Amino acid sequence: MKYKIAIIGAGNAGCITALHFFKHLRDGGDLDNFEIKIYHSPEYHPIEKVGQGTTLTVPELLADALDINWYDNPIGATFKSGILYEGWGKKQDKIFHPFMWNDMGIHFVPKKLSEVVLNSGHFEVIERTIKDPENEIDSNVIFGCRGRHNRNLDNYEKLINPLNSVLLSKEYEKDNNLIYTKCVATPNGWTFVIPNQDSVSYGYLYNNTITKKEDAIEDFTSRFNLDCVIDTLEFDNYVAKNFRIGERTILQGNMYAFIEPMEATAVGLYHRLCKCAWDGMFNVHSFDRCNNNIKNKMIELQNIVLWHYQYGSKYDTPFWKYAKSLPFNPDQRFYDVANGKLDEEYGQWEQWNFENWKDGVQ
Repeated sequence: MKYKIAIIGAGNAGCITALHFFKHLRDGGDLDNFEIKIYHSPEYHPIEKVGQGTTLTVPELLADALDINWYDNPIGATFKSGILYEGWGKKQDKIFHPFMWNDMGIHFVPKKLSEVVLNSGHFEVIERTIKDPENEIDSNVIFGCRGRHNRNLDNYEKLINPLNSVLLSKEYEKDNNLIYTKCVATPNGWTFVIPNQDSVSYGYLYNNTITKKEDAIEDFTSRFNLDCVIDTLEFDNYVAKNFRIGERTILQGNMYAFIEPMEATAVGLYHRLCKCAWDGMFNVHSFDRCNNNIKNKMIELQNIVLWHYQYGSKYDTPFWKYAKSLPFNPDQRFYDVANGKLDEEYGQWEQWNFENWKDGVQ
C-alpha cells in the first residue's frame, strides 16, 4: 500500500513541499511507494502577486525536480547575485551582501512556478476547496499550505519585528542591470525592488501605527516615481508553537510562520521544514524534537533580521528609532558565530556575512 502525502495549496510553500518530496523520493528510488496529491483552490487562495527571491538551496531543487534551466525557463527566473542595501547604517550608503560566484539565488514569478508544478505530471492535482483537512482527505500526512488566514491563533507566538504593512505597486519595465534584490531604506521602513524576467516589482514596508497609510503611499509613489499602488496588506510576524496539529496535519508556509521578507528567508524555511517533517513522519526523531529544531531556526531568522535594524539607517525618524529600540537578546550561539568562535551557520548566515555587514554600517 502506498504512503499518501497530501498538500493543500499550490502557492510557494505547496510547490516547494511537493517538489522536495518528489525529488527526495525519486533520488532514493522510493517514488513508486508514495503518492503525492496537491489540492488547490485558485478562487479562494490566489497566488502571491509579486516576484520572489530565494536563498541558495532552492534553485537546485527547482532545476532538478522540474528539469528546467536558464534556457528553458518557464518560471521566469532571473539572477540573484546577492542583496544590495541602500541607505542602511551610517558608514556607507550602499552595502552589498554577495552570494559567492559559484552560487546563485534566483528571483521567480510565483504564479508561473505554480503553473509549472501543477502541469509537471509529477503529482495528482485536485482543484477543490478544503475546509477540514483531516476529515476531508484520505492521506497519511497532510501539509497545510493555505496561507496566513484561518489560523488557530492560540497555536502562535508573535515574532519581534518593526513592520506590519506593505504597499505593492504595479510592475514596471525591466532593468537589465539589476541582477540582485535591492532593499532601499526609507524614512518609514524600507522598499524591496525585485527584477522579474520582463518587469520590476516594488513593495514598500512600513508600520501603520507610526506612519499613516496615506503618507506611506505618497512617499512610496514619489520616492520611486511610481504611478499607483495596486494593493495594500497588513501582516503579523509570527511562528507556530507546534508545526503538527491534529493527527496528520503539518503546518507549512504562512500557515506555519511569517516574517518580513528582508533576507528572502521564506522559501528556504519551507525547504528546511520539509526535512524536519520527514524526520518526524518516519521516526528519525520525535516530532517534539523536530518541532524544536524548526522553531529554533525561525527564531534565528528573527534575530538576523533584527540585527539589521540595530544599526539603524541614514534616517533619524520615528520608525528607525522604534526599530532600534526593539528587544534584541539573541542566544550566545549568535555571538559565537558572528565573532568566528563557531564555524557554523546561524539562521542562514555565516561569520563572513556578519563581518560584511558590520564593515558596511559601522
